[in-house]
Amino acid sequence: MLVLTGCSSATKGPFKLPLSPVPLVMNVDPAIVTHLTVATSTGAFAKEATKDGAIAQTSLYYLPEHGTKVIFMSVYEFPAAKFDRLKNPNQPPSYGTEVLRKDGMVYSVAGPQDSIFDPKSADGKRVTALYATIYLKSTYSTP
Repeated sequence: MLVLTGCSSATKGPFKLPLSPVPLVMNVDPAIVTHLTVATSTGAFAKEATKDGAIAQTSLYYLPEHGTKVIFMSVYEFPAAKFDRLKNPNQPPSYGTEVLRKDGMVYSVAGPQDSIFDPKSADGKRVTALYATIYLKSTYSTP
């Protein structure tokens, strides 16, 4: 588990947040990154994703100003052929939206449907800003 605290919000440009064990780096606003925790996905759904062919999975948690952390999104790494076989036009994607395809691998993100924070609160504004970036290919790179 990676906990980010003490990162300076005065940093110029986006913070490069490693999404290990998924081999991606996510560009995150330095003012938001101090509210994020990265952890390897576990539990029944993670086991199902592995069974379906996921090579690696990461959970990204949001830490509000008050209260306990909440899961914000999951990131998956799949061989492209396995990810493509999982697509069903009659169902929402089980493992999120493809954000990057490289070297025979697909990286996908499953994010929130709605914010649990008041959009006018500081947490609501941060989550909204973060959500606006998570499905953009330009948000991610491989290390």
